[in-house]
Amino acid sequence: MPVPSDLQPWLMAAVVVDAPVALAQSHFPAMVSSMLVVRLAGQVVCRGAPVPPAAWMSASTTATVYEHSGPVQAVGLVLQPEAAAALFASACGLVNTLRPLAELVGPGWAEVEHAVRAAADDGARLQMLCDFIRQRVAPPSPCETRRQQALTLLQAASDNATGACQPLGLSQRQFERRFVAHWGMSPKQFQVIARLNNTLGNALAAPGSPVVGLAVDQGYYDQSHMARDVRRLAGQPLQALVQGSRSPVTEHWPLQVGAQAQPGRTGMRSKIQVRSR
Repeated sequence: MPVPSDLQPWLMAAVVVDAPVALAQSHFPAMVSSMLVVRLAGQVVCRGAPVPPAAWMSASTTATVYEHSGPVQAVGLVLQPEAAAALFASACGLVNTLRPLAELVGPGWAEVEHAVRAAADDGARLQMLCDFIRQRVAPPSPCETRRQQALTLLQAASDNATGACQPLGLSQRQFERRFVAHWGMSPKQFQVIARLNNTLGNALAAPGSPVVGLAVDQGYYDQSHMARDVRRLAGQPLQALVQGSRSPVTEHWPLQVGAQAQPGRTGMRSKIQVRSR
């Protein structure tokens, strides 16, 4: 099920995960986007704590490993970076966080989750999740106003790397405090992680491209600068990540999703099927 055009301002990808018992882990790099996930089968642990069956995974500033117990099946939506706090006010400022969707959304989530689990197939389940987003942003909801405010902060961060943020009438320090309150990270940290996400997506989309050219295109000082960021924020060297993501059964499937969901690629819809039926 492709992400509907009316939800593309809110969603990067729709994802189906079907992981065999042999796939013991999922490796996520640091991310500026977040995810809504409903797990249908299997158990997952992150940092020693069980992941809720229906969870919101926030943006992250470090690489994260999820441990699987048994085969895991799940459906989910990858949110645009500016969408999470616009959709859920209590998500504002949260980073490196897992929250049960029932806690994040409130009493109305139980009905949505029941409909997702009762749906006939994965396409219908994703449709239920998309309908949930659509209903949440429908006027007179304040979600669109909050999304535009988030985009204004992002644009200001891009336009004002140094000095006062004149379009917002804020000093640099005031702007940075407001940005951290919204995103849970500084403007510089957000930009570094967003660049990493773009770099990984482009590296996987064109695995044979020269690494030096990739570093220049992504705005790094040099290849070493890019290599340090990738290792620090994704947990492994770039070449290992590219090689590891080529297998149809890989703990790096989140990188495949990220590459497919890059703007302009056909992967506005991402289906990661890591087991033959």
